[in-house]
Amino acid sequence: MRPHLSRLLAVVFVAAVGQAMAAEVGRVLLAAGDTVAVRDKQVIKLTFGSTVQERDVLRTGPASNLQVRFLDESVLSMRENSEIRIDEFRFTGKEDGTERAFFRLLKGGLRMITGIVGRTNHQNYRMSTVTATIGVRGTDYAATLCQQDCRNPDGSLAKDGLYGRVIGASFGTNRNVVTNETGEYLFGIGQNYHVPDAKTPPQLLLEPPAFVATRLEGQKQRGKPPAGTGSEQVAVGGAQQDPRGATSPPPPPELLQFVATESRGTGGNPVVVGSGAPTIAGVGALFDSLGFPGEPGDGGGFFAPSNVTLSGTGTSTVLLGFTLPVGFSAEPGGGNSAVIASSSGTIINETVPNSLNANWGRWTGGTLTDFDETPASISVSPTNQFHYLFGPLTPPEVVAAKTGSFPLSLVQGTTPTNNINETGSFFATGMNVNFMTRVVSASGFGFNFQTQFWSFSGISTPIQFATGKGAFINAVTTGFCSGSSCGGAANLGMTGIFMGPNGDHLGVGFNAVTTSGPPAHASTAKIFTCAPSC
Repeated sequence: MRPHLSRLLAVVFVAAVGQAMAAEVGRVLLAAGDTVAVRDKQVIKLTFGSTVQERDVLRTGPASNLQVRFLDESVLSMRENSEIRIDEFRFTGKEDGTERAFFRLLKGGLRMITGIVGRTNHQNYRMSTVTATIGVRGTDYAATLCQQDCRNPDGSLAKDGLYGRVIGASFGTNRNVVTNETGEYLFGIGQNYHVPDAKTPPQLLLEPPAFVATRLEGQKQRGKPPAGTGSEQVAVGGAQQDPRGATSPPPPPELLQFVATESRGTGGNPVVVGSGAPTIAGVGALFDSLGFPGEPGDGGGFFAPSNVTLSGTGTSTVLLGFTLPVGFSAEPGGGNSAVIASSSGTIINETVPNSLNANWGRWTGGTLTDFDETPASISVSPTNQFHYLFGPLTPPEVVAAKTGSFPLSLVQGTTPTNNINETGSFFATGMNVNFMTRVVSASGFGFNFQTQFWSFSGISTPIQFATGKGAFINAVTTGFCSGSSCGGAANLGMTGIFMGPNGDHLGVGFNAVTTSGPPAHASTAKIFTCAPSC
């Protein structure tokens, strides 16, 4: 009898110690319907004010939802038939590097308004699933894991995988960092994505599926819920409001309208056709690691205001990210793939007052993802900076109606950079625009850096027109790079778009890349003008 009693006392003691060590990490703000926590193999009913502990598995049943406020002021809202495990949560009341918020979405869907954990130490927050892990940059987001249990509005079964939407910014930044076996991808406010499995890159969705809900209805579908559960909040707020007492995050920017067809490329990605009225011209340049060897990394596009993410006003405005729909690139045919880009790290704003009201600058960190047949990303870094320039788009009919031939003078733009993080200067000689023959020409171009000198021959390239969008040029010329860090043949690519109400400015992204000798590259974005004479 005594050994049995000893074992019993030991079990009781261990259980008591376990309960004492399991610290509270949050409390229930709202519990509607069937809401429980599985803790130490016990099922515990959750009601308004119930404590939530590390290692709890939170579950909701049909027509139910649960809202939990954590110690760092983050709020988790679970939709019906969902299951989430709190793998680890630590917060001492301040950001000291020891904070952690690690969750796992096992089933169903959620909306998360992030708090202090992860605000600075981004690696200390993650939401894991079987297909990908979501990291944040102070983001309010929604996610749903489909496992043969998601339905489209027509009743058909949705494809399996993780679906996500970035709703707003909790702490001034606005990105989801989605990682799986294929790499890391950034998504900004208003962007939607689908990760089919752990071995497939995320696919950009231009509107959220109906089952990625940002409003939770809970038991109001069944009438008034039982008293004392806190469920009365569902009818007036739920996950649609920020339960921390602050105002709701700003609504995501309105997106262009798109039509998604059932046609798919060889990689299985849906073909998306964009529509809308772009008013912004944007050009950019960086080393294109996805291109063929020696292919310059210049480009441009026609944007609606909703497809660029900006910060600041006037000359202090910087570009945080953009979405370029299929068909809106400044290239023949408009391009056959969408591009999304998000900055990270330092943005060097080089804008000065100008009559065009254009803005330009450089990213020293970030990602540009080309959603072609197989989505792939280019990383931005101090040795591969992304140069951007954007301004008011000239309607194509304005350029088409212009006559005469005029010299183009270099006005402003970004400071050139190269592959060894040097800054330098850029020159263009003999630039001219002939609106009668619709040709832009130049006698030569070049970069000067401390250890590199680039020189290129001239061009004569036609002005091309994108119906309903704008007028642009695309050209590539050949030359060489010489110096202690490069030596050999090189190509210079340039994409230009006419800007301003009168079509008297040309914004151009330039990228140079070697085709022989040591690998090297250089980039800049510049504005040319024929004003006031044209």
